[in-house]
Amino acid sequence: MEKTYNPALIQRTQRYMETHSISQNQFAAKVNLSSAALSSYLNQKYKGSVEAVERQLSEFFKLDEEAEAAAEKTSISEDVCQSIRFAQLEHCMVVLHGDAGVGKSKGAQKFLRDHPTNAVGISITPSTGTLNGSIKLLARALRVPECRNKMDQMMALRSRLDGTNWVIVIDEAQHLKYAALEEIRSLTDDNPMTGEHGVGVVLIGNSEVYSRLQGRQQAQFAQLFSRIRMQREYTTRKVKEDDVRKLFPVLAEQDARKEMDFLLSVCRSPWGIRGAMNLYTNAASANDVSYENLCRMAAHMGIGMLGAV
Repeated sequence: MEKTYNPALIQRTQRYMETHSISQNQFAAKVNLSSAALSSYLNQKYKGSVEAVERQLSEFFKLDEEAEAAAEKTSISEDVCQSIRFAQLEHCMVVLHGDAGVGKSKGAQKFLRDHPTNAVGISITPSTGTLNGSIKLLARALRVPECRNKMDQMMALRSRLDGTNWVIVIDEAQHLKYAALEEIRSLTDDNPMTGEHGVGVVLIGNSEVYSRLQGRQQAQFAQLFSRIRMQREYTTRKVKEDDVRKLFPVLAEQDARKEMDFLLSVCRSPWGIRGAMNLYTNAASANDVSYENLCRMAAHMGIGMLGAV
């Protein structure tokens, strides 16, 4: 009898590995499967129970979805949303910076989903941090036709944005070059020809982006510093106990203090909320979220010994 596979689940698995930049071996370990079993399943040649494999994959993605949803409700993510809203209402520039994995991007993603008609987001890489690269990304995100030169492109963007209540959210903003920062910042200015107000701009990244704007590396960046209406710093130290309760509601319902304290220590370590969520998901995939197994899983993941909370 020919076996039936769920093509959507196969695609989702492959997409997860691509977007999270993990190998097939690493993902197999996450879902408590052997690499050989996962490989043969993805190639639709699995000799064992396809239903059992798909059940494990479905349970993993369910846990992952719950963790993602919880991460958007932490105090840091909620503060990010409020800060983006401030930039939108005030038509100003806001800088949100700090440690990786604390919820900055999750908060931004939630805001963008909740405001699809007046908020747009782009993510910068080292290769798109130039003036040309960044305004091309922004033009595509806003569905503004691409122009032959930078001046025409900026004029087209201004024509699209002037007088609106849009807010532009730029993640990984530490990769932006000075010329790109200056042009993007100018979108917050009122148009001197028409009098139309500018739009809000939010820069999200590690603390390097804020240090540069303060002029610590190059004096020219200091010219932009005075244009920042608000800056917020987010560090792993600011993760609260209530955040852990939101992130791991099953443990909170069980009042599993030892387990929650351990996960809080991970959240407050360089691994951040992202590391704690990955740790919990891996442990839950093995159907054991006890303190002992969380410790074993942390060692397996290379998190190592953590200090007291």
